[in-house]
Amino acid sequence: MSAGGGERTPRWASWLVARVVRGPERDAVLGDLAEEFEARCGEAGVWSARVWYWGQALSFVRPGVVRALRGREEQKGSGGAGTMETLLQDIRYGVRSIVRSPVFAVIAVATLALGIGANALVFAVVDGLVLNPFSFPDRDRLVGVGTQFPRLGDQVLFVEHMSPAEFVDIRDGSRTLEGVVAWDMGNRQITFGDVTENLFSGFWYGDVFPTLGVQPAMGRGFDEQEVRRGDRVAILSHRVWQQRFGADPSLVGGTVLMNGDPYTVVGIMPPGTLLYGMDLWLPMPGDPATFPRGRRQFQILARLADGATLESANTELATIARRIEQEYGGAFEEYADWRLVASTWTDINVAQFRPAALMLMGSVGFVLLLVCANVASLLLARASGRAREMAVRMALGAGRRRLIRQLLTESVVLGLAGGAAGVLLGWFGVRGLSGALAVLPLPVSIELGVSVRVLAYTAFAALLAAIIFGLAPALYGSRFEPQRTLQAEGQSVLGSGTRLRLQRVMVGIEVALAMLLVSGSALLVHSFVRLQRVDPGFRADHLLTMRMTLAHERYAPDQIEPFFMRVRERVGVIPGVVSVATASQFPPRAFLRNRFAIEGQAPASDAALPTAYTTIASPAYFETMGVPVLRGRAFTEADREGAPFVTIANEAAARRYFPDGAVGQRIREDEDSPWMEIVGVVGSARNNGLDAEPQPELYVSSLQAAGWFNQLFLLVRTEVDARSVLPAVREAIASIDPEQPVYAIQTIEEAFATLQAPRRISTLLLTLFGAFALVLAAVGIYGVVAYAASQRTREIGVRIALGAEQASVRRLVVRQAFVPVLLGGLIGLAGAVAAGRFMTSLLYEIDGNDPATLAAALVVMAGIALLAAWLPARHASRLDPLVALRAE
Repeated sequence: MSAGGGERTPRWASWLVARVVRGPERDAVLGDLAEEFEARCGEAGVWSARVWYWGQALSFVRPGVVRALRGREEQKGSGGAGTMETLLQDIRYGVRSIVRSPVFAVIAVATLALGIGANALVFAVVDGLVLNPFSFPDRDRLVGVGTQFPRLGDQVLFVEHMSPAEFVDIRDGSRTLEGVVAWDMGNRQITFGDVTENLFSGFWYGDVFPTLGVQPAMGRGFDEQEVRRGDRVAILSHRVWQQRFGADPSLVGGTVLMNGDPYTVVGIMPPGTLLYGMDLWLPMPGDPATFPRGRRQFQILARLADGATLESANTELATIARRIEQEYGGAFEEYADWRLVASTWTDINVAQFRPAALMLMGSVGFVLLLVCANVASLLLARASGRAREMAVRMALGAGRRRLIRQLLTESVVLGLAGGAAGVLLGWFGVRGLSGALAVLPLPVSIELGVSVRVLAYTAFAALLAAIIFGLAPALYGSRFEPQRTLQAEGQSVLGSGTRLRLQRVMVGIEVALAMLLVSGSALLVHSFVRLQRVDPGFRADHLLTMRMTLAHERYAPDQIEPFFMRVRERVGVIPGVVSVATASQFPPRAFLRNRFAIEGQAPASDAALPTAYTTIASPAYFETMGVPVLRGRAFTEADREGAPFVTIANEAAARRYFPDGAVGQRIREDEDSPWMEIVGVVGSARNNGLDAEPQPELYVSSLQAAGWFNQLFLLVRTEVDARSVLPAVREAIASIDPEQPVYAIQTIEEAFATLQAPRRISTLLLTLFGAFALVLAAVGIYGVVAYAASQRTREIGVRIALGAEQASVRRLVVRQAFVPVLLGGLIGLAGAVAAGRFMTSLLYEIDGNDPATLAAALVVMAGIALLAAWLPARHASRLDPLVALRAE
């Protein structure tokens, strides 16, 4: 309805008034409201008028609701109030009833809080890491392009796999992809004040902001001319802008020193927009055409064009790949049958986490079910104690449906209270876990928190749990017959058989779920223990590492190795330091791999050449790392420029490529490279982590590779705590170059721990779930046996009076729990066997159905069950016969 002046009255408020005010009065009321609305629009403004209009509408609605409720009362007579009023009564009554039993309320809410809090915590992690890892709009249309070279293996590579020429082929030849950009990763040193710090950097062909679908927090992205020329412009991450520059808005448009050169800051990334943790974005210097086609070190990001699908994009990429093969296959044999593959950016980065995420979600779901069974047992016990109350209400006219609704309402109140407490526990858990995840080498910048999605999931879990644990007790509590119950003067013996059967069912469910969780946690613990016993192939203790990047603008190639030599000399005399070395990489994260030719062997093509990780290492590397020399010798100071080129192979390379002996063989990287003689074979270090077999690795003396690498790791072996020498190491480096930063500081043990952190966190969480499940199962078994024993007090008293021994009484009572525990254990064991098939990918060197582990879990479960049943049985066997016979 328009209010004369053109401004329409609030549509839904007018609809409410029209629904309540009937007959001829409706048009008059709406007209009066519209006139007053128009007047208020002119006097106080539209928003003030809208607020007034809604207030008037609600004033009409409330009397209408009251009249409707009264009408229903008149129609139903004594049948009760209207739905809303009845619901409010049920809620008030339920709250009072729960408050009157504070011990029960505290136990039930605490149990629910633990179960729901665990669900909130795990869902927050899964949501932030797997389900919604990026805040980019339409992220399902954000894709990466990968390559697969059949001659190099079946794996599709998405990281550092594409050459600039191939990027241009895709950018110019694709119609299904738009905003195609490419980038390489590296490091740059940025100076702010008197401090120089290394930043992990991305070097871009193109402006990535339109591709990501986001806008800079300040400033702008790169323009086409800047990218083409490789101008000295930069974009900083939001966190660096805040932490290092105090969120100074004048920084945009200003200059900062990058590797000693001034760069203009043209933009600031939005908060959380980090790709692989890159804090600095720069245009890639150099035209793509200047790079060799075979130099594959870039990644590609794009968006699906309007109307395009992932399938149509892959069809087009297949056509582009065939065209490249036809045009360049003669010069590049790896193009034979090669593929270009597009996948969503989310799948590329989080697929590796999905198995663990699914396992944790399933496990925490079982925990919630177990909690529901436990709380249901508590409610069953409470329902027996409320038999007289229910009977009185039924005698006064309350129907069974009314009682069920009342009891379910109480369950919902309990569930919501447990949910609120669970959200609080989950929030504390998320804060604690955020620190652990922050150190992981994750491809996504996860920001954990109790988001709206987490709150919605938690509320749903709380309501679902309330229905699950409240339904059986509600049905049981509404079955009492008023006359018999009141004649029994409130005794709870009525319905005891039904309650005992229900409690036994709950115990069977708890034991089955606990068996599942205990088996899963036992498998992960067994796997993790095995992993910790793996020999890394070197001494990982007392070994400190850090990285240095020498800016090309300040250090010429012939100055790089002399700098690192001086660093090794000065750090080597620090008290507590045993030996020092530098290397381009070290276990457990080798990443530089090259092909090489073996003298006397003629492979069919370059693609058939052997491959190995290639590590530039200083002479003391093997001594510092503690890698044994098995045959031949290690590097010496004589292996320098001008001397014959030498190399050292690890045992894995020697076995794979030199079955007749490696020492004395000669290899080279390509036809333009010199031949290098293998002078030694060393032990194989776990260069890809403890859970991966050592891969072939070749070592080159840094004295003979001077200037090859401007980024090297400093490795410091100590006889004291490794981190205790860090201040002295910093001083030694600063004495050579005060502006040279060090970064990526960690011990080797920390490096392995970081790599194993996802496995450790999964193992820890599932172990906690398993322990919690054991406690809940034990409580359930204890409750059933104790209740069954209380129902047989007179019988037990008679047996004891007739001379029964305590041991026979204990066996009699324990048998009460035998059937549900046995059935639950067998069902849980069968479930564990089935679930074990899906856990194989998360385990190391054990099968998901490992008999010894499952047997150990079964023994633990049986022991807990026996203890939980024995305690009430022990109490029952010590009853005084006279007291027992007077009990009823």
